[in-house]
Amino acid sequence: MSAHVEEVREWMAEGDRLMAQGYDYLNMGADPLQLDLAGRHFSRAAQAYLAGAVEYEHGPEAIVQAGAAIDDPAELVRRLDGHLRDEADAAGKAAGGPSPAPHEARRAAAERSRTFAEELRDRFSHAAPDLFTRPAESSLERTTGSVRGR
Repeated sequence: MSAHVEEVREWMAEGDRLMAQGYDYLNMGADPLQLDLAGRHFSRAAQAYLAGAVEYEHGPEAIVQAGAAIDDPAELVRRLDGHLRDEADAAGKAAGGPSPAPHEARRAAAERSRTFAEELRDRFSHAAPDLFTRPAESSLERTTGSVRGR
């Protein structure tokens, strides 16, 4: 296996690690701080999956702009081509939804971030399974124990 694919797998493993942390925070309840932390971890997981996909398609230079790693998911999606671009666009659409009631905005934001990261992981693992060290679980119950049980 090439070093390039190993580096991409590290991005994907980082995404999996961040997803597990996001589930930990989400499972702690409705505390606004925990919901914010969950959303942040899910967003960072999505960024890791996208950065890995961009690096897979175009090399490590493609995820750097002006000397810093690109952390804007929309910009990372724009840098994708072909099938992975289609999968990222579909994941974004799946994560969209109606605006929540104001008192549920934090939970809704965390859930959108979670859905986007889950969709990216699932779609990318089916489109390019060689990029992941563990397979996608089609019927995985999203709990702290099942995510960490890898």
